Amino acid sequence: MLTQDYIGLILVYSIIAVSLASGLYLDRRGSDLDVRKVVHIGVGNFILVWWMFTEGWIMLAFFTIPFAIILFLAMLRDNAVSRSKLGELSNVRGHKTGLFLYAVSITLMILIFPEHWVAATFGIVAMTYGDGFGCVIGRRFGRHGIVNGKSLEGSLGVFAATTIVCLVILVYYTFLATNGICGFSADCTPIVPGIVACMVAGLVAAVVEALCHGAYDNIILPMAVATAMVLLGL
Repeated sequence: MLTQDYIGLILVYSIIAVSLASGLYLDRRGSDLDVRKVVHIGVGNFILVWWMFTEGWIMLAFFTIPFAIILFLAMLRDNAVSRSKLGELSNVRGHKTGLFLYAVSITLMILIFPEHWVAATFGIVAMTYGDGFGCVIGRRFGRHGIVNGKSLEGSLGVFAATTIVCLVILVYYTFLATNGICGFSADCTPIVPGIVACMVAGLVAAVVEALCHGAYDNIILPMAVATAMVLLGL
């Protein structure tokens, strides 16, 4: 492991800590925001720093697998983790397996797309920002139902959030790759214009999120988007 790997781990765990602390603060203040989605989106910001890791196994060994184990314990009963606020988020505030599958999907991104880091990142954007903002917008502004209890407004939120954040990430990663900063090999040039690739990611995310059962979208959504991006050359 290199110095940048240690820095990356510190930053990743700092992002997780700040996200959980923000969620707990909002919960104590009685905020009408969906605290679970605040954490959901907040933890997803690790994509801003995971380019620092020089090997995928470092992320697996020191972030995603330990994170998955903790969230698995949060789903169970009568242990310290399940009795904590994290356990409440897992068991009371959403789908029982949702946060656990969140960590599993990040692990799968690393294992399945080791040569397609940008595509994997787009998949995680769809799962975090896309799904998160889609849920928030759908609950607050949803008026026109479509399928599976989802609203047109929520699906448009998934599309917009995924497209915009993917575009930001593409510009960000292009800068890192061009200047030789990335800890991994990043292909930031799709076979279509970048904005088109980002819009395709948004469209795939919106359709899959609308059709997929909420208990499993944390797995299916990032996989579908990442696969679509690989097909587009990322």
